[in-house]
Amino acid sequence: MKSAATDRYISLGLGLFAFSVIFSVTAVEAALLLVLALVLFKKRAEGSLPSLKADLYGHPLFLPWMLYLGVCLLTALTAYYPVKGLGQVNSDFLKYVCLSTLLLAVKKEHLSRLAAIYTLTAFVFALIGIAEVVRSIAVGDLTITRANAFMNAVRYSEVMTIALTLIISRLLLPVNEVFRGEQLLYKLAALPVFTAITLTQTRGSYLGLITLVAVMAWFGGAARKKMAAITAVMLVAAALLVMNNPSLKTRLSAMANPRQGDFAIGSPSTGINIRKELWKLGFTMLKAHPVVGVGPDNVKKVFTRFHPEPVGYEGIWGSLHNLYIHQAAERGLLGLGALLLLFWTMFRFALERFRKARSPYALWALCALPVYYVMNLTEISFQHVHTAFAIFLALAFSAAAVEEKLSS
Repeated sequence: MKSAATDRYISLGLGLFAFSVIFSVTAVEAALLLVLALVLFKKRAEGSLPSLKADLYGHPLFLPWMLYLGVCLLTALTAYYPVKGLGQVNSDFLKYVCLSTLLLAVKKEHLSRLAAIYTLTAFVFALIGIAEVVRSIAVGDLTITRANAFMNAVRYSEVMTIALTLIISRLLLPVNEVFRGEQLLYKLAALPVFTAITLTQTRGSYLGLITLVAVMAWFGGAARKKMAAITAVMLVAAALLVMNNPSLKTRLSAMANPRQGDFAIGSPSTGINIRKELWKLGFTMLKAHPVVGVGPDNVKKVFTRFHPEPVGYEGIWGSLHNLYIHQAAERGLLGLGALLLLFWTMFRFALERFRKARSPYALWALCALPVYYVMNLTEISFQHVHTAFAIFLALAFSAAAVEEKLSS
């Protein structure tokens, strides 16, 4: 297979990745493995396979990742249930493989096409999510009051929020268009994607939207006036949605002032009260095992050992609904420290890339990371493929964007 043909297949594999990362774990993992195999094949054919070691070892994210994975392995071996812990180590290693593969494969010539595929998919799934809610209200069927597009509403809201960050980045910092109507796609997608996020009624995504506006305004520089206009449109759209959706209005009121001790199924206060109880449990686990925690993926297995009474409608939970508390409970202060170091290093990497090239793709990673970190205050999204892989795609865009020139 000639190098040019391999490059085309890598481009197709990346297109499949960008398309499926919004909605399918199976498809995006298949796309990842395809791209990895093609990258290794190309390097072998070119005789540059030995340079792969230097590429990986020399990358600024390599050591923080190795430290994180090393702590994961240590805490798995000392876990209550080591087999469960080692299974989580495999999942964490797959994340590193994903990021490394994307950093190797994504080039600047891919950016416009991949961004368009990713945005178009988000646009379509935003319309599906909106249609679900509209249909539910129209027929009086209140079983679907939150947009989700056939997914868990929380995962859906998170992937949409990450996608919206790219869309706004493109609107703030335009580049030379590769195909006709490229910028129009982002203008058309922005409002439906924002609307879908609002209709998910999820706390994490709302916190993420607030963070998105703040970091975009901070790093937008000369584009702050554009960001102010976009923010005004978002506020008007949100107000209209709240006024015309009683379920959304009720849930927002409960978020602002939840009823203490309310664990009733269907109550808008239940989710907040469950989280508070789970966070207390996380600190209890950390206090009992401050150095290495109870073990990765062990929370559910040891739940009743630390909390004999059931919590809310599920009783026993495998997630503490806060990544930082969850990691501390699972992997102790060692694990929490390794995670925070990794997160800081990723942000610093994105910041350095943005300073070298004020590209919308570099801005995407720089702003998506704080948004993502904040969304993890109410969920453990870093441990889910949908969101973690999307963040890694943003980092790969940032790395490839250094040579991307802005339009005048």
